Amino acid sequence: MRSLNARLVAGLLAVTAVGLTLMGLVSAVMLRGYLLHRADNQLEDVRRRPALAHAADTVAPGRYVVLTVTRDGRVRAAVGGPDPGRALDRAARVGPGRLFAEGQRGRPFRFGGMRAVARVNARGNLTVIVDPLTEVHAAVMGLLVVESATGVVLLGLVALLGRRLVRRGLAPLSRMAATAHAIASGGDLSARMEESTSSEVGRLAGAVNVMLGRIEQAFLARLRSEAKVREFAAEASHELRTPLTTIRGYSDLYEQGAVSAEEAMRRISGEAARMGRLVDELLELARLDKGSALSPAPADLAVLARDAVADATVVEPDRPITLDAPDSLVTVADEARIRQVLANLLANVRAHTPPRTPATVRLMATDATVVLEVADEGPGMAPEEAERAFDRFHHARGSDGSGLGLAIVAAIAAAHGGRAALRSAPGAGTVVRVELPRLAPLREPVGTPPHTGPTGG
Repeated sequence: MRSLNARLVAGLLAVTAVGLTLMGLVSAVMLRGYLLHRADNQLEDVRRRPALAHAADTVAPGRYVVLTVTRDGRVRAAVGGPDPGRALDRAARVGPGRLFAEGQRGRPFRFGGMRAVARVNARGNLTVIVDPLTEVHAAVMGLLVVESATGVVLLGLVALLGRRLVRRGLAPLSRMAATAHAIASGGDLSARMEESTSSEVGRLAGAVNVMLGRIEQAFLARLRSEAKVREFAAEASHELRTPLTTIRGYSDLYEQGAVSAEEAMRRISGEAARMGRLVDELLELARLDKGSALSPAPADLAVLARDAVADATVVEPDRPITLDAPDSLVTVADEARIRQVLANLLANVRAHTPPRTPATVRLMATDATVVLEVADEGPGMAPEEAERAFDRFHHARGSDGSGLGLAIVAAIAAAHGGRAALRSAPGAGTVVRVELPRLAPLREPVGTPPHTGPTGG
């Protein structure tokens, strides 16, 4: 009885048995009431017959027992009927007083398990006609026997057909259980439930399939994340190993007297600073990945762009850098992170293009996004290099950086809910485009043209 199939069949049989029992009882009560009413009517008819007063001298109907009760209380059976002894015993218990009272009332009355009617005859004696109700009891008992036999047969049919129907109805659930067991034991998250019907089971299968799809995507994302973390750890270890090896090497050389103290300290300090920058960048990426490194507030990107261009011009006065931006472009962003984006992109321009190569910083806005672009007219990048530009620790040819500059730019854009993209081709320069969600209205004075003049060179 632990299986759902067995419990449903047992419940179906119990409900059917209760229904059949109630129906049988109601039918028996209704039939008995009807037959008793008919018997009372027949007793009324017999009482009204004129020959009833002389019942002792005539033959009464065979189904009745006719009793004569005298004034002095003697009772005798004038006509025996089917069971006169029972009627005589009951009359003795009732007593002549009550019988004469019922005779005065003149209506059928209960006479033990029988029905009777009484009438005072012309001699002053009481004639009592008793119906033993043999036919009524036989009819009710016959109905109960027939209903019991029919109920047993119906319960057997319900058990056979119900078991088959329940098993067929629960077959999709059995298949779902088998699929779930296969997923749990074998780990095959690509398995899906059968959605063959639009019933509750079909809707359940659909919901389970949606859940399995999300679980599969979560597991795949987890696997990708773990692979990414392992790759990141391996690349970080590789990047950190180089300055550590250099530091260890110069320490050994100094101990052996192969280099001077000044040279050893200079190189050790340089590699330590490089390793410190690398660790700082790794920490920045970790904070950005957690989404806890932003402090969004209203910021004027035009002011930030002008400051970044001015700083780059101070660092490299011979490079012409053009600012193409409105006088004001306010949005909600982390001001320090946006400054970092501009600084990283302009540093990439200095690192990967010749000294006098022109560059342009652009700011644009739509109803939904704010776009920041840094473009240069340098040698550009090969397609395979452009595809991996935002990968962490990816070094462009001839670069001695950490390979995290553009990765940090992409992480900052993603943390703001935006994205970063790169467009480049050999000989056609490089354009890095950062799109951020537009969270504040554009505040640009009407009639004021955007600033497009060069800022240096």
